[in-house]
Amino acid sequence: MIVYCTTDLIFATKIRGTAEALGIVSRPARDVGMLRNRLDRVEDGKANGQVRGVLVDMEQGDAALEMIRLCKAHTGTLPVIAFGSHVAVDLLNQAHEAGADEVLPRSRFSATLPAILEQLSNRPSGA
Repeated sequence: MIVYCTTDLIFATKIRGTAEALGIVSRPARDVGMLRNRLDRVEDGKANGQVRGVLVDMEQGDAALEMIRLCKAHTGTLPVIAFGSHVAVDLLNQAHEAGADEVLPRSRFSATLPAILEQLSNRPSGA
């Protein structure tokens, strides 16, 4: 499962729709509490190792940074890809400093979304 953290309905729909088209399970997490539940929850009899990656929209500012830190504190190996406006250079740098494995401008994220989802979904659980 890929978890996406965004309050932007356009991007949430884009991520969910692309994942569905690729046959990849994805679930939203609109805030830190919801993300924590996704990471800790057991779904279909499988533990949190089922989460293979997290996508974080930096439009959420400090909450997005907290989400990145939560993911990295949770397992230390869960890949986190942050994306945001190319003009929000400081925020994108902060995402990297918070532990995001990859930080992309929205345009690049959108253009490579299918490849990102496939890469994350094919990653061994817990690796």
